Amino acid sequence: MVVRTSVAGIGDSGLLRKVIDGFVAVFLLANLVIRFSTIFHYPGYNGYIAALLGCVVLGCVFVIYCRKYLKGFLFIFGFSFFLFGFPSMDMQSRLFEVIVTCVVSTLFFINFKKEERRPLNGPLVLWLSCYVFLSLSSLLLLPVRQILKDFWFFGFQDFFLYVSLAQPYHIYYPMPAITRLILYSILALQLASLGSRRDAFKAVFLGLFSGGIFCAFIGLLDFYGVISLKWYRFGRTTTAGVLHSTFGNRGVFAEFILTVVPFVLIGFMSKTRRVWIQVLLFGSLVVCEIALILAGARAGWVSYPLIIFICWVFFYFSKEGRLESFHFKWKDLVKVVISVPITILISFLLIFQVFMPLSEYMKTRDKNKGIHPNAAATTAYMKNQASRLLKPSQGGRLYTWSEGYHVGKEAPVYGMGYESFCRHAHILADVPESGLSKFYQEKGKNIHVTPHSVFFQLFASGGVVGLGLWLLIVGYAILILLFDLIKNKRLLNIPVMISIISFHVYGIFQSMQYMTMIWSLIFLNLGYALTVDDKVLPDRVRRVMGIVGKVAIVLVVIGFFVYLSNFESRSLAKKYDKRIYAMDQDGDRFAGFFQAWKWSYGDYRWFGRRGAVRTEDGGRKADDSKKHKVVELEFYCLTPGLERAPVVLTVFYEGKVLDEVVFSGETEKKKGGKKGKGQVVRRKYDLPVGVGEGQDLILEVSRTWIPHDHLKNFDRRELGVGVKVIEDR
Repeated sequence: MVVRTSVAGIGDSGLLRKVIDGFVAVFLLANLVIRFSTIFHYPGYNGYIAALLGCVVLGCVFVIYCRKYLKGFLFIFGFSFFLFGFPSMDMQSRLFEVIVTCVVSTLFFINFKKEERRPLNGPLVLWLSCYVFLSLSSLLLLPVRQILKDFWFFGFQDFFLYVSLAQPYHIYYPMPAITRLILYSILALQLASLGSRRDAFKAVFLGLFSGGIFCAFIGLLDFYGVISLKWYRFGRTTTAGVLHSTFGNRGVFAEFILTVVPFVLIGFMSKTRRVWIQVLLFGSLVVCEIALILAGARAGWVSYPLIIFICWVFFYFSKEGRLESFHFKWKDLVKVVISVPITILISFLLIFQVFMPLSEYMKTRDKNKGIHPNAAATTAYMKNQASRLLKPSQGGRLYTWSEGYHVGKEAPVYGMGYESFCRHAHILADVPESGLSKFYQEKGKNIHVTPHSVFFQLFASGGVVGLGLWLLIVGYAILILLFDLIKNKRLLNIPVMISIISFHVYGIFQSMQYMTMIWSLIFLNLGYALTVDDKVLPDRVRRVMGIVGKVAIVLVVIGFFVYLSNFESRSLAKKYDKRIYAMDQDGDRFAGFFQAWKWSYGDYRWFGRRGAVRTEDGGRKADDSKKHKVVELEFYCLTPGLERAPVVLTVFYEGKVLDEVVFSGETEKKKGGKKGKGQVVRRKYDLPVGVGEGQDLILEVSRTWIPHDHLKNFDRRELGVGVKVIEDR
């Protein structure tokens, strides 16, 4: 793990510092190159992306030279988070990661030549490093050799583009997930290394809260038809009659609001006690409550009252910017008991007695069309959502949690690999002997992207060890923040603790890693905890933590060798009598090909500009009399404009040109009763079989095409020709 400053007195030596800084610099430089080279693949939006990133880069350069504006820069950075609430493969999330990389690079540059190194909390850095290293080691469970072959045939830029666009069931998906884990960890460490680090974190937190309130407010305007945010959601299918704001999913919107709303306490705890500020802050809580109610996210309904309760409790602890006694008086208890239901009651009154009648009037008068259909429909939807809380039905939380449990129990100690739940679920669903397959047979097969719980997600990823490490990190962070609050009276600790708790309370009902911006929030909180000296803890607790740290290191080292011994998940393949552990048992025969998928045009495997098909027998022994093998392939070219610019497919074998296939016109081809335009060519090759390793048929096309540009779908791959193996003997 990378550490910018000393850890428990270690790291001030010049050599170690150079090694750490060198690792960070190489990582950030590689990220910048890869991310900038793969983000401009949206022809209709490339200009906007370039303008936005240009502003970000200029802002970063400006802050490096004018560091007095760093807090304002970080406030804007935090404020912008609400724009990126989409899955990891979507353009918005990929853009968010580019921005984070630029910000982290700026912080690294600012910290680089600093004479004094601000000390970080040693145990927390150690455990965070252990978790990152364990997750990184789990990449050994992926089909590493196939990934390397794909990299060779796709080439640098295309390979990393496909990695960034990988769906959760794909073998590439854990790779960008690990990269994000490291990137967000470095973000936390770099922020914690700043000279005015607590002011920096305060600026980010205020930006997050301000952005959250703004997001909830414009979400209400969108819901009632005053403005439209549909354009920003890029036509993403949303639940009718439900508030989404700038998010593609209402549940993710609720996750974001619940995690950032505790930072309202920064305003409540300020020394300025003006009435209008207090009213404004209280109103922001009501706005968030209204937005969460209209979002219809059941997990948000369950979590928000608890978070509001904790916020009000700590609000009455603090008076005029200082901390009062932790012993509650009866009048304080009464205030809390009254404040929570009043906040919720005001929200419901505004929804049903003000906003809905006003919206109905506006629709009648101005024919204003918003997401909100009518009061009766909204009320019916809320009742339906309330009745489904924890309902044990297909697609409910108990169902998805069971999916996570059955995937994780295949390797309960060290897990199945970081962020690989969906891939394993698809594989195990087709293995009748697996526990997950039996579960699907009993409850009905409905494979989800995530197990809808951060804890089951962590269990499936890293087993008991990975889950335990994460709980240790979070528990220790809360512990040191609490002791520091009591000892040093730092009030900013309070909203940070509540935010960590809120993140994990909502995490019971939702996975966080799938939404990259949401996942980054917890690292900002952990980064703040890194600024707290572990000496605030009693000596006995510190000694115990030292022992726990040594145990964690031993477990992580053992984990590395466990993953290494199970290279490419071969133990699971052996357990279930599979040639390889994969959805596609022939997938390792194809390099430079995309994951097998059934198109309406037929069951073909598609490659990019170059690909390789390995012959099945894999060579002959020295005493084998078989000297030839027959391979018959069917090629399907769907490239537009064949009449104007024919596509030439060149087939190589043993370094020599074996064949050239020219696709020069379109023919109608019927498949399963459907017509698909494309040209089909079959070739049969009588190949000499070499001694030892098998040979590959290397395929190369003269030009490719992108389905998105011609079919107006979301497929941005560069496709060459589809291939089907007819005979291989």
